[in-house]
Amino acid sequence: MEMNFLKTFEKEINKLDVQVGVGDPPRYWYSVGNYALNRIISGSFYRGIPQGRVTGLVGPSGAGKSFLAANLMASAQREGAFALMIDAENASDEKFVQAIGVDTSPGNYRYVGVRTIPQVNKVMSSFIKGYKNDFGKDDPEAPQVIIVIDSLDMLMTETEEKNFVKGITKGDQGQRNKQLKQMLRTFVQAVKELNISIIVTDGVYKNQDLLNGEGLYIAKEAIRFSLSQIIMLTKLKLKDDTKTVKGIKMKCEGFKTRFTQPFQKVVVEVPYEEGMNPYSGLLTVGLELDIIKQAGAWYNIAGSDKKWYSKDISEYADEILEKAEAMNSAFLLASGVSDADVAAPDDGRTSLARRQETADNDKK
Repeated sequence: MEMNFLKTFEKEINKLDVQVGVGDPPRYWYSVGNYALNRIISGSFYRGIPQGRVTGLVGPSGAGKSFLAANLMASAQREGAFALMIDAENASDEKFVQAIGVDTSPGNYRYVGVRTIPQVNKVMSSFIKGYKNDFGKDDPEAPQVIIVIDSLDMLMTETEEKNFVKGITKGDQGQRNKQLKQMLRTFVQAVKELNISIIVTDGVYKNQDLLNGEGLYIAKEAIRFSLSQIIMLTKLKLKDDTKTVKGIKMKCEGFKTRFTQPFQKVVVEVPYEEGMNPYSGLLTVGLELDIIKQAGAWYNIAGSDKKWYSKDISEYADEILEKAEAMNSAFLLASGVSDADVAAPDDGRTSLARRQETADNDKK
């Protein structure tokens, strides 16, 4: 039977301000600065967060949320993006983000300090309205932008702010959750056709019932539904051979992702003096995928007799990544993910690969 009404249906919906046809995959991606972490949130070792989506970095205090958000800003800027920092924590100051690699020059970066949810709405509305006026609402060649909101947890409602001014200690939790949900829904619709990526950070609360399958920490209901990706971050101390603390180990979980299998985990080492190692966690992934074989302290790539130590993994990373990426792509296609979503960038690499190649060349 033919559905003859479809022609009339299409005429009617074409009168509306809606997208008609097939939903488009993200035009581009930014690396988070680590291959293994990219994989658990996007399904690709080379891609982290997408264009036109909202991504959440959640976890307890000190887990590395602001650090990872700043890494993403720096990664996006290397691709030519403008970075907008909306800071509610008074923590992401210029010195902090510069140390991670963010370019804070006026043509590449803006900082806005906020206190309340309505202030964030006004900042975002003003920025997106100006962006659309200059570049339209669906121009693939429009400038790239990354926006970081750090953090949702510290934002007050207007009522909470007024109570503070009056010296009244009184919460507004019900309205706060409703306003956050509404704000995030608005962001999702506002940027889906634009060359804008949004990162939000938020706290978590401890799970009081460990038998419910949620794990040690729980992401708040206010952010769960609107976000395309949620990365759950917790931390351990990173110690050297003398037991001196030299950094943190970020335990990262793909708590929610619309691009690959959720709930995958990886541990990424972040030494204080060196920052995040792009290869951290890759050895574990290679062993899990049976690409790397282990014999005591020695490792080798399956099919090769050449042995090496774990500290030398960067020398073999290209071969490991090529094999692992092929396996990931085959898995995603078998799971029903489209060719367009799986396809790698034109040159087969992203900013992380190009940046690492440049760094390696500089050492020669």
